[in-house]
Amino acid sequence: MAKTITSPEFSRNYGFWSEDEQRALVESRVAIAGVGGDGFQLGLKLARMGVSKFSIADPEVFEPENVNRVEGATASSVGRDKADVFRERVLDINPDAEVETFLSGVTPDNVEPFMQGASLVLDESELTRPEIGTLIARRARLQGIPDLLVMNIGFAAQVTSFAPTSTWTFERFMGFTPETPLAEIAEAGVDLSRCLPYIPPYTDLRSLQAVQGEDGAEPASLPSISIGVDLASAIGSAQAFLHLTSGVSNRRRSPVWAPRVAVTDAYSLRTRTLRAGRASHVGHLLVAAARDKLGKNPQGSYTHADIARRRSA
Repeated sequence: MAKTITSPEFSRNYGFWSEDEQRALVESRVAIAGVGGDGFQLGLKLARMGVSKFSIADPEVFEPENVNRVEGATASSVGRDKADVFRERVLDINPDAEVETFLSGVTPDNVEPFMQGASLVLDESELTRPEIGTLIARRARLQGIPDLLVMNIGFAAQVTSFAPTSTWTFERFMGFTPETPLAEIAEAGVDLSRCLPYIPPYTDLRSLQAVQGEDGAEPASLPSISIGVDLASAIGSAQAFLHLTSGVSNRRRSPVWAPRVAVTDAYSLRTRTLRAGRASHVGHLLVAAARDKLGKNPQGSYTHADIARRRSA
């Protein structure tokens, strides 16, 4: 039997939200582009909250490097499609859930069916592939639904959303225009100074240099830890709740809309709201650089194999 607002699985939600809000969650469809780190965890939280219909797009399989932070990455799931593993986990939570998978990821050919009927889209596509995020954002505007973007960085996470009628679009966030062709966006790549307004003050800046592949070296993998992913899923699911229950009158606050970005840092024990843009990024970068120079920041490392690979590139 399909879950209803009286199902015992939802009984502990009441007291912090209403039956009308629970009904809105149960009746929602959420599209998630990417169930690697943040997306997998976020989706499972939404399933536990009551969302029962999902569209999941991810072309990748689990690899050993995912185990450090992804809920679905285990010894038994390595080599399996991330979207299929996510579907199994959701059905284990709610056997009546509907989970449609798109194993080729989000493409111009499938973006419409992927997002069809969705009340909200979560863009958890690769940060280094802004053309995919742009494709999702443009479809979200066409459908008139919010586009939620959550990212982890170190022990912290940031969240913002793009309103379908706002002039602050995903493209503007990334440094493009709503008319910039996807091929041109793909060629340009990602500008971290635009999409990461917060750099943790405790950051070992060598990691950012390694990721950007300075001095002709092959870029290192983007570091990501389970603490940041957990935090991203927590603040991201809270924002998703606000979006999915927005039609219910219950004195709730509004979600965080671009250009504002909410940041929570579990290491610094601080939460704040910033304005996206280079000024914020550079300001936080200078603080981290000053602390680094004074020897105050902890040092991070890549494995010896990774360092050797970069030196030989």
